[in-house]
Amino acid sequence: MSPRVRPATKPALNKPALKKPALMRPDAVLGVARLDLTLLWRNRTALFTAAGLPLLFAAMLVPVRGQKIDGVDGALLQGTGHLGFFLVFAVFMNLVNVFTARREDRTLKRLRGTALSDAEIIGGAVLTATALYAVQAVALLVLLGTTMGGRVPADPVLVLAGLAGGAAVFAALALAVSGATPNAELAQLTVLPIMFGCMLGAGVMFPLDDLPGWLQAACRWVPLSPVVEIVRTGYFGQDFVHRPAHPAVGLAEGWLTCVRPFLVLAFWMATGRLMATRWFRWEPRRA
Repeated sequence: MSPRVRPATKPALNKPALKKPALMRPDAVLGVARLDLTLLWRNRTALFTAAGLPLLFAAMLVPVRGQKIDGVDGALLQGTGHLGFFLVFAVFMNLVNVFTARREDRTLKRLRGTALSDAEIIGGAVLTATALYAVQAVALLVLLGTTMGGRVPADPVLVLAGLAGGAAVFAALALAVSGATPNAELAQLTVLPIMFGCMLGAGVMFPLDDLPGWLQAACRWVPLSPVVEIVRTGYFGQDFVHRPAHPAVGLAEGWLTCVRPFLVLAFWMATGRLMATRWFRWEPRRA
């Protein structure tokens, strides 16, 4: 009687790896954030993009101080626009550089092989960029209030909500764009269309009310436009969304005025998340 031959079993290596849960442990996120901050400090080009360029734009407020633009002081109008525009430098461009460089030098792959979850790896980088932006925003608000003849925001919570929504949107867009960027050297180029689109089409430097109606409607959909509209409405306590005369609005009316910008932010958040899910890469594109 011949011995019974047992069917061969598949090697254990062929079994799918267990996926780590999407945890967000505060200590792990802070650890990744400290690592990203250290690497940012060592990369002088990325550091200048994230922190140096906002200083140059802040200096541009001095020549327009005292000039009336769109019914308010020019320095304050552009300064509130810069509150939103700094998101492009500190969050969007910074994170595109970070994720692209970390991917190509396999840092993301090595981090993913540790006990860190995907959410903690991404969350740590986003936390670093957001903290850097928060420092810039607070410094700019102090500058506007002490040197440019500004004031305490009429509705600080509305301003904070607009900036927080903008940070989430540009972080999601950075994840998507980094996946479409071939290498770290080209990261400085792939961000330019969004940067110039936001600078010229979001009402940062000049009011959108001066544009033709069809162009105004198109510019309202630029990712930064809703942030600028919300911030200006919350800062001045005036309607910078619907009415060109910018009449004064109360706290409740200010939030109602900004319903449309918040819906546009929600649209870009969903779009950015969808694109990030589709395009973001953990391993080098050449692998």
